[in-house]
Amino acid sequence: MATKRAASTRFPFFWVPIAAGVIGLILLLQATTTVLDRLELRVQDGHFALRQVFRSERVQEGVSLVEHNPHISPDILLVGIDPSTLARFGRWPFPRGRHADLIDSFTRVSNPDNRERALFLDLFFIEPSESAVDDALLLRSIQNNDRVFLETIVERSAPLQEHYQEYFARHEALFQAAGRIKNVQGDWSRMPSFFGIQAPLQPYARAVRGYGHANIWDDHDGILRRQPMIARVSERLESYRFDTLLEDYGSLSLNPDAFERLIWFDRSGNDHDVALPLSEERLRALLHRLDAEAPRLPIDTTGDGDLDGYTFLLHHHQEQFIPAITLSLALEYFNKSLDDIQVRLGESIVIPAPQSFNSREGVWEPYRIQTRPPVIDENGQEIQEARYRPVEEIAIPIDEDGAMRINYMGRRSSPARDGYQTFPVRPYHGYAGRIPDPDPQSWPATRAVENKIVMVGAFAQGMADDEKMTPYGLMYGVEVHANALNTILMDRFIYHLPGWGNTLILAGGGLLVALLAAWFSTIWAMAGTLVLLVVFFFSTTIAFDLNSVVIAFAAPALTMALCFVSVVVYRVTREERDKRRIRDVFGKYVSPAVVSEILQSPPELGGVDKELTVFFSDIRGFTTLSESLSPQELVNHLNLYLTAMTDTILAYQGTLDKYVGDEIMCFWGAPLPQEDHALLACKSALKQLQVLDQMNSEWPPEKRINIGIGINSGIMTVGNMGSLGRMNYTLMGDNVNLGARLEGTNKEYATRVIISEHTYGLVRDKIIARELDNIRVKGKNKPVVIYELIDVPEGLDPGSVVSGRS
Repeated sequence: MATKRAASTRFPFFWVPIAAGVIGLILLLQATTTVLDRLELRVQDGHFALRQVFRSERVQEGVSLVEHNPHISPDILLVGIDPSTLARFGRWPFPRGRHADLIDSFTRVSNPDNRERALFLDLFFIEPSESAVDDALLLRSIQNNDRVFLETIVERSAPLQEHYQEYFARHEALFQAAGRIKNVQGDWSRMPSFFGIQAPLQPYARAVRGYGHANIWDDHDGILRRQPMIARVSERLESYRFDTLLEDYGSLSLNPDAFERLIWFDRSGNDHDVALPLSEERLRALLHRLDAEAPRLPIDTTGDGDLDGYTFLLHHHQEQFIPAITLSLALEYFNKSLDDIQVRLGESIVIPAPQSFNSREGVWEPYRIQTRPPVIDENGQEIQEARYRPVEEIAIPIDEDGAMRINYMGRRSSPARDGYQTFPVRPYHGYAGRIPDPDPQSWPATRAVENKIVMVGAFAQGMADDEKMTPYGLMYGVEVHANALNTILMDRFIYHLPGWGNTLILAGGGLLVALLAAWFSTIWAMAGTLVLLVVFFFSTTIAFDLNSVVIAFAAPALTMALCFVSVVVYRVTREERDKRRIRDVFGKYVSPAVVSEILQSPPELGGVDKELTVFFSDIRGFTTLSESLSPQELVNHLNLYLTAMTDTILAYQGTLDKYVGDEIMCFWGAPLPQEDHALLACKSALKQLQVLDQMNSEWPPEKRINIGIGINSGIMTVGNMGSLGRMNYTLMGDNVNLGARLEGTNKEYATRVIISEHTYGLVRDKIIARELDNIRVKGKNKPVVIYELIDVPEGLDPGSVVSGRS
């Protein structure tokens, strides 16, 4: 069982400032570095790894019953260009006519209500095909389908000057066909800047149902965890020389409310905003920074054709906000457009009043999410209806960059029919290789894709650079988009516990572990800390799995570990200090063997009542002795005597209390308990007389010493007494005074050792003693029987027992 440390009674809350210091250090580290944030990302990857997407039950050999994860939308379907497709159609890339076949296979359905909700091609059409016929076929298929979504790529660097107008004209065609984001609130100037864009050819752009960028951001470790729901693309409208603008800045008209800005680039290519409205004071202040950081533009200041000066360029840009392809697909699914959303940077993108299409009734209904599937009996009859949660609005949480955390639902899907699939995957050739005739009379009523978002992309290794690193390992890009889309459709966003909540957990965990480390043994405290960390980790995992709530683990766990280590180090340091102090203090009083025992079991601090035996001795005729010797001779002679007597006391495991001139005070039974404390005191007294007799035989008569010894046993108060600055380990009490009185009584009875009736009662069967008298000593009203100690029949060997413990 864990034991409390006695030392903690001196300062029972020493662990509080230690824990507070560790907590403050971790909070400072959290505020000033990204180390803990990076650790937290790895912990979140662990939460993903522990997530169970499917639960399979083996019902018979070769047959498993698979239960689908209710948090995965049934309306997301992946169409993979997989190895079987490549085996059938040949090497990649396919002719664009093949993609036209794929689109036509979805278009040619006799009942439009049974068609897909959207058809996303995770393919790029940024260059004309080698065959104009293929382009014409694909363009016609896109127009006939009217539900095709194509993607763009936003880039940090601007396109080459010869392509600049064309690339932005392509995206303008997308804006004209499918709309643009206008309602953006918040500080959009802090969003990452993209100056280039790759968009599909203009004919394709004008024919699509929707568009969106396909960028997904990786973190420091190269893992994709965030997708920007909107990206800011800066189109350059005009450039100005700084010297010219300084002279005529009033002619420049910029409207920040229309997302316009004036920028300059430093030598590293980073963009910087120019503060608006323009003024001569601001421009001249800017000049110093331009001169230090911006690239210089050589100019001819005299007009003689020679470059003899330099200036800088400022650029007028128009900002455009590009939706993520997953956001555009979700809006199509919810029967909403880009005009309907509200973007609040650092907060959310709100999709109000989402709807879902009821393909059986052919009507749009308020959106709801199934929370419990229906219960079906063995005959296939529904015995309990499904439960649904109505969704009045979809609020996508985004950071200041406009990015959403992707809530991955499981590891990568396999294109094999019997392989593991987080999302259902069907082969590309299953559609592109089975095209209904152009005659509508021959079209099937359905292709089993009612109201689904069909996402077409690479699903074969080595086919393209489309394998991305995710918390579940490598995953094809189209499935990364599927996880992001599912996050939106299922309203299954990743939320973070507020900062104050994480701080409370961090502080509470640190204080709790510090308390364990302070009040329990190191082994038990370590076990408790490990249990606490394991329980905390799985609690955070459960919270993440059930509610997609991220509770910070890395910082609290590090706090707990450091609190444990810090308190243990403090305890070890204090123990070493206490041992040194005990060795210094008690080494003067007791034998080295007793000191070792004390270090194992430190004595109680302060005064405690114990049954002890006290010993007093004093020199008879000390005045005569001192008159016969010089002061220096007297000191040397006394030192010889006191050394011999002290060595004998320590040999019998006695504790030396003090010297008072020529008087010696010592005791037995403390600081460690001794069962035979009275017998040890008696043996020590007789042994001291033997040693003294031997010394006297070697001294001349004038130097010989005669002593009297008084011994008493009983309850006495023992402990460190005095002040904080100076204390002494000593005895107090009435029984101590009696021992001192018995020492002086030897003079009246001409004896050498007198013991009290209390001591005699403890050793009567082991000693030879003579009863002297029944006396009343000074300060005592009750008479005391006293005895002269004569001998110990068993001998004077002190024995090997140092302490006695129950």
